Amino acid sequence: MVCFILRRGSLSSIASGRTVLLRFQQETGASTENATNAARLKEVDRMKRATFWAKALFFVIILPATMTKLSRILEPLLPEFTSAGLATLAGTVLVPLGAYVMIRGYLILSFLGKRWPAGPTVRLVDRYIYRFVLHPVYWGYTVLLIGIGLRRESLAFVAQAVLVGVAFLAYVTFVEDRELRRRFGRKYEEYRRQVPMILPLWKALYYDRMELNWVLLLVMGFMQVLLKFIWRVRVEGQEYLPEDGKCVVMCNHVNLLDPFLVGLYSTRIIHFMASDELFRSPITRLFFRLMGAFPKRRWSRDISALRTVRRYLEAGEMVGIFPEGARNWDGGPVAVGDEVYKFLHRCNAPIVCASLIGGHEVWPRWSTFPAISDLTVRFFPRLNPDDFSTYHDLRAAIEERIFSFVAEPPRPRRALAGHHGITTVAWGCVKCGGVRTLEETREGLVCRKCGAAWGISRALEFVDKETGEVTLERDYHLQLRRRLERGAMDGGLNASTTATAFRIESTERLTRLGRGELTLSEKEIRFSAGAVTTTRKTEDIYFCYLNLADHLVVVDANGATQFALEHDSPVKWEDYVEASRGNTAKQWTSRHAKGAVMA
Repeated sequence: MVCFILRRGSLSSIASGRTVLLRFQQETGASTENATNAARLKEVDRMKRATFWAKALFFVIILPATMTKLSRILEPLLPEFTSAGLATLAGTVLVPLGAYVMIRGYLILSFLGKRWPAGPTVRLVDRYIYRFVLHPVYWGYTVLLIGIGLRRESLAFVAQAVLVGVAFLAYVTFVEDRELRRRFGRKYEEYRRQVPMILPLWKALYYDRMELNWVLLLVMGFMQVLLKFIWRVRVEGQEYLPEDGKCVVMCNHVNLLDPFLVGLYSTRIIHFMASDELFRSPITRLFFRLMGAFPKRRWSRDISALRTVRRYLEAGEMVGIFPEGARNWDGGPVAVGDEVYKFLHRCNAPIVCASLIGGHEVWPRWSTFPAISDLTVRFFPRLNPDDFSTYHDLRAAIEERIFSFVAEPPRPRRALAGHHGITTVAWGCVKCGGVRTLEETREGLVCRKCGAAWGISRALEFVDKETGEVTLERDYHLQLRRRLERGAMDGGLNASTTATAFRIESTERLTRLGRGELTLSEKEIRFSAGAVTTTRKTEDIYFCYLNLADHLVVVDANGATQFALEHDSPVKWEDYVEASRGNTAKQWTSRHAKGAVMA
């Protein structure tokens, strides 16, 4: 979904992912004892979640119901409101105000500072609605209850609501404030002096809404629930994300939810650079703008996107970049062009690298639906571009971190572990060289031409039925590419399929050229649809890629053309075009390789 692509190049030879993983474990003090402590903390978290839901039940249902019953008993003993209409009007204003502040305060706290839903506050939230009043959740809940009492014209209910507010005030004064002082020290003391506890700063309510929109807040809240209970996401190195100041977050790109997987663990909004295809529709354009993303044209150099990055950094914001430019298809890293690292080397902004481990297994690009599995988001210590004499050195440091997942075994999926669609990547047989001869079965794949068969494990490993040899998905795809480059696949570099062609005029405008025959040879790629015929030499192609709709996009001096292929693998066509133009970009090998070996 989110991309950063200037022009593809070759991955430099860098240290093994195993070395990086070991270094990370040394830096963070990972050990068997830590694993045992983590298990204990997990059990404590379960108890805290149970306590949270018990509290939610009490404050949402039990307490209001009890107050309602008590008010019926106390109302005959108390005087009535002298101006019922004024009380109703005041209640009509206070009910939505209290609900707004309470809900927004909790969502911001759970998104930016708390381990949802019941964990402790791990980061001090001192901005947005937390500039309006010191404890907005308690304040909003109290005002909501007072508003309900006024709407009911019940002095007894209002009196009980005031008592609830006094109880909250006592709790935060004698319990919560002491804990926050102990945890955050002088920073909390300074925040407490600047923000009122009872009479709020009304202008902060306006700036809060302008700085953090509801769409982003609600979507991130939904993602917290989804990722917590479906994928069992584990985060490591979260402390390396800065709480203030400019920063670039770099991560490998494996599935559609990567921006959320990274953004959920930041205490600030990360402005992700995204493919311009997401901004073509007015609805998606509005949505991703509200999510803080900004577009980058993939089919040409986009200086405006780079200026946007600089503008955010100069303003002290965080920018998110997926340098591979697109989600990978086979679980392996994608080659990144030098321009990415040249730009970052000149930006002079701290860089935090992240690696998503198990991200491909939970939702491969060729799969329509995600699987249920475990996933780890691992952040690494910050890098300072000034510490690297050349961008080549910076490239090595970044890639050994974001691609360190190659040192990890693939994560087996617990449920919904189907492999329908995997022939998009396994578009040929590595034994006989047959193209599009593999058929999906319940257990795996069978070649119609030579009869070779592979089982597909829950970790998306290819298990040879004859020899028992286990091959990772990315290694199987790599073997296909090598055979293709050697001319060992049936038909050589010749291919043909039906496709619909579009000329990309701009981000919002595509010109349909028609539906016809797309053919490829070693020298040229040709499209013919009635009176429309386009031919380009493969040596003149600048680069090609698969867009978000899995269409083949070919770019040369005449512009960019998009092909919607019918009944064929888009991955196969990308491999064919790259092979025909002599682009043998190096890829990472499997975890079985020793040392810094590149394919």
